[in-house]
Amino acid sequence: MRRYRPSHLFLVQFEAIRKMMGNDQRAHLLPLGIEQLPELQAFDTVFSMGVLYHRRSPLDHLIQLKNQLVPGGELILETLVIEGDENAVLVPHDRYAQMRNVYFFPSARALKVWLEKVGLKMIRIVDENVTTIGEQRTTEWMTHNSLPEYLDQNDPSKTVEGYPAPRRAILVADNPSN
Repeated sequence: MRRYRPSHLFLVQFEAIRKMMGNDQRAHLLPLGIEQLPELQAFDTVFSMGVLYHRRSPLDHLIQLKNQLVPGGELILETLVIEGDENAVLVPHDRYAQMRNVYFFPSARALKVWLEKVGLKMIRIVDENVTTIGEQRTTEWMTHNSLPEYLDQNDPSKTVEGYPAPRRAILVADNPSN
C-alpha cells in the first residue's frame, strides 16, 4: 500500500501562505503523513480537509487526528458526505466522480456518530452543502478536468458513475479535557 507523504509542492504552497501571514515562525510543515506521527497530544486545533474519504480505515484516521489534540482541543473536519441518516454510508465500487482512491462517504449524521465512537465530544455539523460547478471548475490556473466533467450531463445531481453528486460537510468536535 502506498503511504501518503506531503510533496514539495505542498511545502512551497505552505511557505507562500506563511509569507503572506507575515512569515509567522510558529507555523511549520512536517514532511510526514499522519501515520508517521506519534500520539503528540500537542495541538489546540487539528484540521482534516478533504482527506477522510481517501482513507481505507476512516475510524483509524479519526483516532489519529484525536491523538494529536491536547485535552480540550478541537478537530475541524471537512469531507465529502452523502445525504442520509446516522446509518447512511456510500462505499463506491470503483470510482467516485472519476476519483480512484476513495473508500467511504458517510452522511454528516453518520460521521457525527463516528466522531462520538472515537471519543470526541460536543460535535457540531457547522455546514453542509452541495459542491457547485461555480466553486470547483477549470480555470486558467487549474486547466485539467473538474466537477462539470465528472457529473452526469443528463442529471447533474449524479456523478458520471451514477452516485449522488458531491456534498461537503464541516464538523467541529472537541477533545474532552481529562
